[in-house]
Amino acid sequence: MTQTSRQIVRTGIAKFFGGSTYDTEARAYRGSGPLQQYGLSTVRAYQPKRMPDEDYVFGQNAGRGMGAVMVVEMPNEQERRDAKPAYGGKKRITYTVVLHVYHLAWQNHSEDAEQDVDLLLEQVKALLRSDITLGGVVNLQAGESRMGIRTRVMPPIVVEKEKTASAFDVTFEAEIEIVG
Repeated sequence: MTQTSRQIVRTGIAKFFGGSTYDTEARAYRGSGPLQQYGLSTVRAYQPKRMPDEDYVFGQNAGRGMGAVMVVEMPNEQERRDAKPAYGGKKRITYTVVLHVYHLAWQNHSEDAEQDVDLLLEQVKALLRSDITLGGVVNLQAGESRMGIRTRVMPPIVVEKEKTASAFDVTFEAEIEIVG
């Protein structure tokens, strides 16, 4: 029987978007992710109590002045079982996954921050479409259910004179089948 758990799936998703380099002190994947060049600096499997500004720009080119942090949430789960002995039994688990992306920009114009958010959002969706197994953590599909891929972009907020905070969510379902 193949084993899986919420923790395995959540960590696998964080690794898929954040890369394989895990910073144990920061408790985050960062510095090696496929979306680093688009400003995604840090990916966390779990919501932290605090997110220092460094998390947003870790590993970014000097002078970029903006970056993002992603946090994986799995608010819903549905399990369907087919326990027919002749087939060995199988179970299908569908997780609702929400990728919360928080963006900070130290720019003269908030429009630059919004443009950066739009580009990063498109790249998150492109990466999700490029591998519906999310690097093998999901054995059926991610983002391909009837739910599709849903996005929500929040309006930017000027936090300080030259600091703009933005955020967006990407929501999809990830399905796993376990036989045995």
